[in-house]
Amino acid sequence: MKPAPALSLALALLGLTQCQSDKAPADPNRPEYFLYAVRVDDLPLRKKPEQDATIVAHLAEGELVEGKGETSAQREEMTLRGQTYRAPYVLINRLKDEKQGGWAFSAGLTELYAGPQANRPEPGAIEAFNRHLQGLDFRDITSGAKAWRYVEKHFEAVPASLADAAFLLLEQFLRRMEIEGELWKITEGRLPFSEADAQAVYKGRFDYSKYPITDSLYTNGFRLAWGEGMFFPVVNWDRLREFFGPRVSPAMQRYIIQRTEEYKHPIYEDGGILVPLEAVAEMAVWWENFNRRYPYFVRREETRESEAWLRLVLLNGVDNTPVFSAETDEVSQAYRSAWEYTLQRHPKTELARRVREMADLCAAEGWKRTEKINALRARILQEYNNW
Repeated sequence: MKPAPALSLALALLGLTQCQSDKAPADPNRPEYFLYAVRVDDLPLRKKPEQDATIVAHLAEGELVEGKGETSAQREEMTLRGQTYRAPYVLINRLKDEKQGGWAFSAGLTELYAGPQANRPEPGAIEAFNRHLQGLDFRDITSGAKAWRYVEKHFEAVPASLADAAFLLLEQFLRRMEIEGELWKITEGRLPFSEADAQAVYKGRFDYSKYPITDSLYTNGFRLAWGEGMFFPVVNWDRLREFFGPRVSPAMQRYIIQRTEEYKHPIYEDGGILVPLEAVAEMAVWWENFNRRYPYFVRREETRESEAWLRLVLLNGVDNTPVFSAETDEVSQAYRSAWEYTLQRHPKTELARRVREMADLCAAEGWKRTEKINALRARILQEYNNW
C-alpha cells in the first residue's frame, strides 16, 4: 500500500453546514468571470444545488464551463474517482451552449481562471490540451513525458492566464498518475538502493540517471519522496517551478514556489512534526497572508485548508508532537516558546489572535491541561472540521 505523503495538502473533508438551497450572499469584490474545466466524466448539471435536484445535462470530462463565482451556501458529500469530498455547488453555464446552465458539484470542476473576462485564457488552447491529456493512459508512466512534451511545445510563450491554466491541468494529470495510477508499485521492493543512495534522495542530491527505474521516473516528471519507511514516486515540483515559474501570474508564481519548498522539505511525518514549531508558525502566517492578498486564487480551497491545518497544528498539536506532556499534563516548553514567538513576531495576524486565546487560558490554568482547556481545544477542532 502506498504510504501517505509526508504533508497532506489535499482538500479536507469539510463539515456539512445547515442544508439550504439559496446561494451564498454576493461578494462585491468577487471577480466578474470564472472559467472551469470539468475533471470527471458525466458530471450532473442540476437545476438546484442539491443531489436530488433535477438534472439539466451531463457534463463531459474536459468540457469548459463558465460562471460568476456563485456558490451554494451548503456543502454536500459526494464520491468522485474513489475519493469523497464535501464541497459546495457552483452556478455555471456551458461554454458551448451559454443558454444551458445550472449547478455543478464544485469538486468535479477545476477552476482555471478568475478575473476580467477580457483576460481569460484562450478556450481553444485549453480544450486542445485537455483532449491530449484524455488520450493518455494515466496508468502508463510514459504518459508523463508525453504530457510534458505537449506543454513545452505549446505553452512556451503564452499569456500568464493561459500558463496558469496549463500548469493546473498538467499538475492535476501528473497527480492523478501518482495516486490513481499507483506509481508506488513501480518502486515497491524494486529500488536497488544503497544507504548512500537513500541519503542522497532524502537530501535532494540523488542522481536519477543512476538506475533505469529512477531515470524513467525523472524523465516522466516524477521524483522520489520518503514516508513510512520507504521511498515512493511523487510529482516533481522542481520541474513545474522551472518551466512555469517565469510564465505564470504573480499569484501562481508565489504559490508554486511555496508548494515546491513544502514538498521538498515536509514538516510532518508519522504523526510528528519534523521542524521547529516556529517554522510551522511562519508557514501558517505565509498562507494567511497569501489568502488575504489573493482571496480569489483559483486553488483557494486548498490554500485556505493549508492555513487552517497549520493553525490547528500550532494550537492543538499532533499525535507524536503533543501540546501537553504525557507525564506532567503541562504545556511543553516547545509550544510555549512557539506561541510567544508568534505573538512577538506576527502580533496582528489571525494566527496570533488564536494563539493569544489559547496561551492566555493556559496561563490562567497554571499551564496544565484542564476541562476549560479541553473545551477550547475541542472547539478549535470543531471549527476546523466545519471550515
